[in-house]
Amino acid sequence: MKYITEDRLSVYIKHLKVKKETALAAYHWNTALAGALFPAIQCLEVTLRNAIVQAVQSNPPLAAKGLYSTGPDWIFSFTEYMGKKKIKPQKRFTKKCRPGQAVDGSGYVLGQNGDRLIVERLWEERKVIDAVQKLTKAGKAVTANRVISSMDFGFWTNFLSKEYEDHQSKMLLWPNLLGIVFPNAPQGISRQDIESEFNRVRELRNRLTHHEAIWKFFYDDPATGKPDYNRPVYGSNASCSLLLKHFEDLLKLIGWMSSEVLDDFIKHQGDARFRALCSLDGLNSFVDPDKVTNVLAINKGGWGLKKAVEHLNNGKILRITRLGNSVVTIGRDFNRSFDSEK
Repeated sequence: MKYITEDRLSVYIKHLKVKKETALAAYHWNTALAGALFPAIQCLEVTLRNAIVQAVQSNPPLAAKGLYSTGPDWIFSFTEYMGKKKIKPQKRFTKKCRPGQAVDGSGYVLGQNGDRLIVERLWEERKVIDAVQKLTKAGKAVTANRVISSMDFGFWTNFLSKEYEDHQSKMLLWPNLLGIVFPNAPQGISRQDIESEFNRVRELRNRLTHHEAIWKFFYDDPATGKPDYNRPVYGSNASCSLLLKHFEDLLKLIGWMSSEVLDDFIKHQGDARFRALCSLDGLNSFVDPDKVTNVLAINKGGWGLKKAVEHLNNGKILRITRLGNSVVTIGRDFNRSFDSEK
């Protein structure tokens, strides 16, 4: 295919161990797998965001008062406070002024508002300012909720870093809010442990958004605990098993924050499609359907099955009933048709 390179398909042959003629089908399996993974990542991201936001406002760190706002506008105040705290004045401000610019008693250049002109900000500060500018450019009112909802997963996971930990002063997020944001985490777990768990999810999410093979893994280096890119995992069975383990860890993190959210996600089968696809049968449904282990043989008649396939091929949602009661609903997103005359 013209716009899918051989190099991109080669990983399916070399690492996943599929035949060359089925590499493109395996590529489409990965696309479906990535789509099935996204709802869980979305659930985790929204839960983390809301857990932090609600914790800051309802259970603010004891020493935060007078340093930064813990009200609805906290996202502006807190990130600015952290910028002042983490960046030294000689780097945050500048003494290099142009003709006509005012300076204060220490020689720092003043902005139009009379405050020192800021030339270096924290990454989080810049993200908030960028969001404000985008909202303004779009003609939308700038509100804390709109800024908060526009922040990406990396923004919230960055809040889990040691930069936001302070065991003495009780000014920052951790460990003050650890039990509030993660009430169901195992006893004795640290901020660092939680950060490490979320970083693994972030790496997986980045691979998903960059359209990479999300099933491709490397063994960890025993010395560093990080992936050793010289030791790839080979084979579809091992790859699916490792990806499923990452998925279970993702769901576990949701449960650490809210068992109610996790229960609701499972109740509405947010995990069902991913579990079905992340398996040898899921892969084979794309590359070699004759190897799918669960078989329903139709030897004669089959009018009902033909009608069901017709509905699915027309893009309709199908409801199957027994004695008037709904048994299952089926959509075409996980349905593949094959020539029954072969």
